[in-house]
Amino acid sequence: MIDMKFSVTTYVTRNVMLPEDLIPKLAEWGYDGIELWGGRTYKSGQPKWGLEGRTENEIKRLKDLVDQYGLEVPAVSTYFRFTAGSETYKKSLQTGKRYCKIAKLFGAKVIRVVGEGISSSEMTEDKWKVFIKGLKDLASLGDKYDVTFGLELHKNTPHDTILGMLRCIWQADTPRIRVLYQPTTTSELEPELDQIWVLDKLFPYIVHVHIQAKTSFKHDTLVSRIHSHVHWSQILQEMKQRGYSGYISIEKVPHPLKNLQEEIRWLKRF
Repeated sequence: MIDMKFSVTTYVTRNVMLPEDLIPKLAEWGYDGIELWGGRTYKSGQPKWGLEGRTENEIKRLKDLVDQYGLEVPAVSTYFRFTAGSETYKKSLQTGKRYCKIAKLFGAKVIRVVGEGISSSEMTEDKWKVFIKGLKDLASLGDKYDVTFGLELHKNTPHDTILGMLRCIWQADTPRIRVLYQPTTTSELEPELDQIWVLDKLFPYIVHVHIQAKTSFKHDTLVSRIHSHVHWSQILQEMKQRGYSGYISIEKVPHPLKNLQEEIRWLKRF
């Protein structure tokens, strides 16, 4: 059985530690990779917590650091907004192309998709048509650059519920559009659903995973069927038994500089 791999997204350490300083720490602590968060629009003078605002040479220097410390970059993440009008649609495709080039530089196989700012329950049929067209246009970029776009199971997106996610996957109808699985969103938005049932339905399409902890992964549980719960060990073990060999990326943990070092010791059991 192939072991799963573990990474940390630089979103966790925004406002705490720059990616340049996080890379050697993750290698020291025993992580396999680092997921590079794009960040929001960069304003001059701010610390460069994400990829936005960095010059091509600065991004290449990050690549050199990643290689120096023997880490992989399984994914990069950015924001898209296809449904807000023609200008944002065009800008989203430009962003997609730019991040395809960044992904290719780092050897990342996944680009995270999130950011529409509208939930699946608020989507009109016209907006669905526009969004699916946007996903198909991203898929064409994916074919060109050999990268897959992972739709994050995230609130305020067309793919924030299980049915919304499956609609995106089925209507886009391309292997370049897949699932970035984040089970905490199901606990928040669809607590009536059984977490293992959700995993079973999404598993064929999962290319990357985000996990979040309020205290620690060893002690936290996820709401399942409203009055029940599952432990993170159950989710991780189910994924391993189903043959998942991709990356599990930590997106949220309290006091990251202290706890990231502890979390990997427990996660490596899987």
